[in-house]
Amino acid sequence: MHALSLRLTVVAGLLAFIGLVALQHPLRGDLPPGQHFISEYAKGSTAGVQVLAFACWAIALGAATALAARAPAPGRAIARRITVAGLGLAAVGIAAAAAFATQTIAGVMPSGVQRTTEGRLHDVATLAAFAGLLAAAAASLRLVARRGYRLALGALTAVLLLTVPVLVALGIDAPGVGQRIFILAGCAFVWRLAVELSGVSGTPRADTRRRARSAAPSVDASTAGR
Repeated sequence: MHALSLRLTVVAGLLAFIGLVALQHPLRGDLPPGQHFISEYAKGSTAGVQVLAFACWAIALGAATALAARAPAPGRAIARRITVAGLGLAAVGIAAAAAFATQTIAGVMPSGVQRTTEGRLHDVATLAAFAGLLAAAAASLRLVARRGYRLALGALTAVLLLTVPVLVALGIDAPGVGQRIFILAGCAFVWRLAVELSGVSGTPRADTRRRARSAAPSVDASTAGR
């Protein structure tokens, strides 16, 4: 698949995931988003919608994995391998989260409920997904050398680090808000990485084309003088 097609798949998958999750907020008045996690939407009347949302996210991560795998990495092969492995792990984790429903309510196991294999698998899958995203983000700083990309990831890291302290300082007990901010930051990272990698492995960037054009006259001149 062409790099541009992979990038469009990433963007479409992420937008579909975010849109489907947002759609469920008004549909599930019994699950206020400030207190409940998105996995809880996969139980009850919106189960199919949330499973589809997870599937869209997994597809986006899979496309991002393919982009990272084909990116040229002279001298950065280890960074590329870690990025690919992290994104691949995240894709598998989110796909598994779609297949196995959570048992927790607001992140806590209800009293008297026996933990099942399905519930454990869901918890392991989500932890693996976020661990994969963190590993991919860290390795991508080596894979993508552009200053703008690193500044963008620095800003996302600051958002992640400040979310919980700010909520605590404001006296806001909203674990669902924190989770959604983390997820949005992860989606923003994947989106930005896909843009960067599609520029590297697909059509040359504008500054590369400009350098090529500026070099052309000098080559012609030297040829004409022979």
